[in-house]
Amino acid sequence: MSTCVYCGEPFCADHGERGPDFADVCARRGCVAKQRDVEAHVAWRSRVQALNQVSICAADQCGDRMRHQCSRCRLMFCAEHVKEVDVIDSTTRRPQRSRALICPHCAERQSIWS
Repeated sequence: MSTCVYCGEPFCADHGERGPDFADVCARRGCVAKQRDVEAHVAWRSRVQALNQVSICAADQCGDRMRHQCSRCRLMFCAEHVKEVDVIDSTTRRPQRSRALICPHCAERQSIWS
């Protein structure tokens, strides 16, 4: 038996997959979607991080100088490729609403993580 890292429910080997570093994921549609999204995000981040190493915006085919950091992925972007949005910090005892800069890649992923 394993416990899903996303929903916390137990599952057997026939109803999920054991990931690296005990990132076990059950076969529920939402949990599988989150796992695939994490895999795609890690691949994307690895690919565009090289741009930041030469002070270039991490947005595909941008080429402008980086100036602002996305509060989610922590990559750097030009002013055109980040936007200020309302976010809720649930790591505090009482969740706090604040404003944060988010890149388009992370903005697209918000629905799967809410």
